[in-house]
Amino acid sequence: MLAAVVAVAVVVVVLARDEPAGPGDGPLGTVFLGDSITRGVSAETQGPSEQESWVTYAVADPRSPWLLESNAGVFGDTLDQMWSRFEIEVLEPAPDAVVIMGGTNDVLQGVPTEESLAAVRQMVEAARADGIEVWLVAPPPIDDGYARSVAPLVAAERELAAELGVPFADPAVELADPAGGWLPGLSFDGVHPNADGARALADAVLDDLDG
Repeated sequence: MLAAVVAVAVVVVVLARDEPAGPGDGPLGTVFLGDSITRGVSAETQGPSEQESWVTYAVADPRSPWLLESNAGVFGDTLDQMWSRFEIEVLEPAPDAVVIMGGTNDVLQGVPTEESLAAVRQMVEAARADGIEVWLVAPPPIDDGYARSVAPLVAAERELAAELGVPFADPAVELADPAGGWLPGLSFDGVHPNADGARALADAVLDDLDG
């Protein structure tokens, strides 16, 4: 009788090990979709830089629900341009999750908020239709010297995230100065984070999601 119980226990353990990991069992393979802020920009070369990418620090943080599958940040992309490559970058690879951070170029180029929001909605709905978990991250601050504010887009994204029921993070809550720009020492040009800014941006995103 004891041998039978042991045999059953062994079978149960083996079966449990063969079961696929669920969403709560560990980090999710994730595509990070975005622009140059996601890709990371070197202040010296103006080229791609992991050290200046917030993704580098986000996936290394113990609080992170994400495992880096792909950094799909493209310099200069608006949200609509991200949507145009969404099938290739996100749907075809079929990751567990996608993190969408965009809108900086929309704001700088004066794209109407409703157009930016329409692209976000399409991306969120397409990902969820394919069973991909979605996190939406608002664009970080832009210094007031550019005479452009991310605030209207951030407010619209927050409402959309609530409507669609997806997690939303607004890093500017922690990173913005009273004028709405980057806190001192975190950006080399008023738009892109330096290495310290990228680290602070990752921390702010995870803080907001934890809260």
